[in-house]
Amino acid sequence: MIEAMLSGRWGRWLKFIGALGVSAVFTALFLMNTDLGAVADALAGADYVYVVPALGLFALSLAARAVRWQYLYRPHRQVGWPRLLPSLLVGYAGNNLLPLRAGELLRAQHINEREGVPRMVSFGTFIMERFFDFMVLSGLVLAGIVVSGEGGGYLLAGALLFAATVSGSAVAVYFANKPSQARRLISRPWPLTPEKLRGQLADLAESFLLGCSCLTARRLFAAVAAATVAAWGLELGMYWVLTQAFALHASVMSIAFAGCAANVALSLPAAQGGIGPFDLTAKKALQAFSVVGPAVQAYVVALHIFLVAPVSLVGLLVLWRSAMPVAPAPAPVSAAGVEAAE
Repeated sequence: MIEAMLSGRWGRWLKFIGALGVSAVFTALFLMNTDLGAVADALAGADYVYVVPALGLFALSLAARAVRWQYLYRPHRQVGWPRLLPSLLVGYAGNNLLPLRAGELLRAQHINEREGVPRMVSFGTFIMERFFDFMVLSGLVLAGIVVSGEGGGYLLAGALLFAATVSGSAVAVYFANKPSQARRLISRPWPLTPEKLRGQLADLAESFLLGCSCLTARRLFAAVAAATVAAWGLELGMYWVLTQAFALHASVMSIAFAGCAANVALSLPAAQGGIGPFDLTAKKALQAFSVVGPAVQAYVVALHIFLVAPVSLVGLLVLWRSAMPVAPAPAPVSAAGVEAAE
């Protein structure tokens, strides 16, 4: 009975409540010992002219991610990045507005309906995105911890994160280059797994590994890696430009460290938009570089808003337009029909 509850509607509610609890705890820690009046004054006194170039950089970073997604589908699928960008925006909006980052399910469904791409292939590309993203994020987090002089548990956590990312990438490279090994592994007579189920899982694994094809070709791998670096360089550039709105005297390294650490924190199960973990982690990371004060918390709040609100609105607009019924084209009228009407 307990298993049925956890796998059914009660299970979904428990996961949702747990995510809300995580966000509540992190938000409380973020607001602890905070002068809300000073933070409000910092938000009111910010120079929001910097928001325009910051959002421009963010838009370019999203385009770079669509270009990367285009390479992740190759060589089996030739879908141009302009065709992929709407689905990417829908997925980002879903991640921001739905709990537990359920936007990836929405993105896979959207691209399936638009381009006929199998969902499992798309899920394979999503895993590749995470691997490439975490290679950048974990590397910069570890570098930031070393540069800031943070030791002990922080250094150990950064090293473990980087090691786990490298290890996971190595496993993905192995199975992407030897998909038959994955089928052989899944098809073994595992306990409590019927033969039919093992066959179905093996077929899904093969489809999934098609989304990992970039790990089998050097040129594709280099293209995906370059697009990943470009995407994060542009996004972190947005983070730095926005510091100018709050007159923060923060180095590029401190902003890169804070931005990467906050994005890693988004992996935690939290409420919509990663509220709580993102904000607290960014604040603590900046404090490690002695960037403190009400303006820092105001900056973190503003950054989170500008990361979530614009892409969510655009993604919802794309989803709404996708759901609109298309009016059928009028049937051509022949000359004979015209004469008969006359």
